[in-house]
Amino acid sequence: MFHMRLFFFLASGVFLYGAVARAAEGGKDGEGWKSSRFWFSRPAEWKDTRPQKGTGDTSWAKDATPIGNGRIGALIYGGVGKDHLELTEISMWSGGFCSSEAKDKGPDSLKFGSYQPFGTLEITYPAADGMKDYRRELDVGRALASVSYSTGDVRYRREYFASIPHQVISMTVEGDKPRSVDAVFRLTTLHPQDRITSTAGGGRGMILIQGKLKNGLAYEGRIAILPKGGTVKASDGSVVVEKADSCRVLVSLATDYVLDAARNWKGESPRKRNDAVLARALKVPSGKMKRDHLLAYGKFYNRVSLDLGETEDATAGLSIDERLKKYKKAVNEGTECPDPDLEELIFNFGRYVIISSSQPGNLPANLQGLWNYSLIPPWDSDYHNNINIQMCYWGVEPANLPECYEPLVRYIREMAPAARRITRETAEFKAASGTPAPGWTSRTAQNIFGGQGFKWNKPASAWYALHLWEHYLFTLDRDYLKTTAYPMMKEICQFWESQLKVMNEGGSNFRTEDKKVTPEVVSRDLKDIRAGMLAAPMGWSPEHGPKEDGCAHDQQIVWELFHDTVQAAEVLDVDRAWRKELAAKRDLLVGPRVGEEGMLLEWMIDRKPGSGSWDPHHRHTSHLFAVYPGSQISPAKTPEWAEAARKSLLARGTTGDSRRSWTWAWRTNLWARFLNGRKAYEMIQGMIRYSMMDSLFTTHPPMQVDGTMGIVAGFAEMLLQSHTGRLHLLPALPGAWKDGSVRGLKARGNISVDMAWKDGRVTQFSLSSPAAQSVKVFFNGEEKTYALTPGVAVKEK
Repeated sequence: MFHMRLFFFLASGVFLYGAVARAAEGGKDGEGWKSSRFWFSRPAEWKDTRPQKGTGDTSWAKDATPIGNGRIGALIYGGVGKDHLELTEISMWSGGFCSSEAKDKGPDSLKFGSYQPFGTLEITYPAADGMKDYRRELDVGRALASVSYSTGDVRYRREYFASIPHQVISMTVEGDKPRSVDAVFRLTTLHPQDRITSTAGGGRGMILIQGKLKNGLAYEGRIAILPKGGTVKASDGSVVVEKADSCRVLVSLATDYVLDAARNWKGESPRKRNDAVLARALKVPSGKMKRDHLLAYGKFYNRVSLDLGETEDATAGLSIDERLKKYKKAVNEGTECPDPDLEELIFNFGRYVIISSSQPGNLPANLQGLWNYSLIPPWDSDYHNNINIQMCYWGVEPANLPECYEPLVRYIREMAPAARRITRETAEFKAASGTPAPGWTSRTAQNIFGGQGFKWNKPASAWYALHLWEHYLFTLDRDYLKTTAYPMMKEICQFWESQLKVMNEGGSNFRTEDKKVTPEVVSRDLKDIRAGMLAAPMGWSPEHGPKEDGCAHDQQIVWELFHDTVQAAEVLDVDRAWRKELAAKRDLLVGPRVGEEGMLLEWMIDRKPGSGSWDPHHRHTSHLFAVYPGSQISPAKTPEWAEAARKSLLARGTTGDSRRSWTWAWRTNLWARFLNGRKAYEMIQGMIRYSMMDSLFTTHPPMQVDGTMGIVAGFAEMLLQSHTGRLHLLPALPGAWKDGSVRGLKARGNISVDMAWKDGRVTQFSLSSPAAQSVKVFFNGEEKTYALTPGVAVKEK
């Protein structure tokens, strides 16, 4: 049971508890179950056929239950006669280092490679005649999955979790009658080179899988079967348990990969790792392992709780598929807030996925987070850096999960040497003299061996730099800034200093691949360009429009890079002369431009809808980077640009190509930055209506976790903003959430924020920070300044 934390009084004198604390009540006697648990009345759909690359097949993840500890994970299908656990290990990758734009098809045939499934644990049970009362549940408040049902006179229950401290997947099977557990455990694999063996002895069974991919990656998996009572024997790679009272299963998976470029990605043998992991885990009683798991997971999850209103028990008690159907029907019929606890659950599930697929010391979450079902997953389940990996980490800091940010920072650092090499070998980045470009950037797709593929995303490293800086802003970790973030930010700036194009008066040296842009068009549209202004040459507004100079996406990202790096240098008081030069270059960048129709331009040329050069309803909103996640444009500081950006977003619409999971998440954040809670809320509802599967994973299609993780930032941005130098409480609160509370959100400046509101107005809040600082807070239409002292919470009632 979780520790219940009281965090402040309501004005009425009634105690207010966070949603997570309420979940500790358990069952339907408490309230937290409505926003932390969801269940199915049937097993997940299992298919023996595997989706192939580019098919957009989402069936494998549409209703399966995910668990993970940042390194190993499982999708649970929960069958009665046969259960399937699809096992994954985050470093199970084919391919290797490469720098080619082309990608061949087929597993292990392309140099880039792809994320690989580890294997499938199949558990066969006796025929379940007369099965009834089936329930498959995921409790995201405790990171516990379960399956229960009755057959004959026995009630069976299975419980699953992925332990962070013990680095194993734990599964327990039990019946409520003695000697009622019979099961056959078998491991299957899609890799023909794998060797699978089984042994039994001393009342235990073990399944061992060993293999090596074509790229030399060695891997090993061990499944320990530990029945209580009964008999256990090994047979042809399987383990058979008969007439046990219960059975405990521990899964340990490992490869010899290490996220360390200096070691050429090779770490200790998987056998050595599994030896150590299982030696420790087998000594831990099941009850203690579960308690350790709850404590370790709760350390992350319990930092934040959200209460947006109360859902009726009858609605909250529905199976998740029926609950989603009811929600969608109500929204279609115009009901404003049919199930606020479901919306809280979406926020909480997003945090669950973050915690489960991004833990310190591991690789960051990939396009599918931690989970996979195919040898050739869509887009190789890689690290896409033109929005996707960035979006996965937008909500991590606001949701008070700074440790979960570490894998991204480490990934950026370790990929830099390979990216530096590829960048310096690329002709288009070299100076006219043939001198290689300093610094580095990347192609759009990245793997775990420094390899790159698809088109160049020239601002990729500059966008990464924003994440490096944001981690400092949220933590105020000066040592991190000095030793990790600033050196990388400076090097990325040096790359862009070498690349920027000095424009002629009137843009006479403007270049584009768009054949429809004539000298007359250039003369008309770029007449305001002054000699000496700077433009990013021949960029792309991913994945939209022509390749040409000065597209808004590139200009805004480079502006953010220079601006943030100048601030970082000022914090550290270093490079005074250079930072002054950098600030001057920032100010010479061609800035945001407003077209004749009053919209923010995506390119320097004022293209019109229907011209054939652009799609006004495109899924990407690359030209609005300066609004979110950047900070160049805001209603308070740049109202004219903000209004033009708002019109541009409104013109994008929410139909057709715009109905993508990650698109909803980005637009939720954008509308929140425009201080429009109604539109931000519509984006959340749109994601649920059009892009959410019964598993609560979101689909592009296919399944991707960027929307699932990114929507966490959307919720946070609607409730708290801190990017303009002050805290803004409830900046984009929709009418549907007129009464509520939140505890533990994090603002820049390493400030923790608790608050409650009624009828859309803040009734009270509490601020705390380990750093002494003065902070401006805007709430209920007024601004006040507060002095924060370490260890002392400032409260306003």
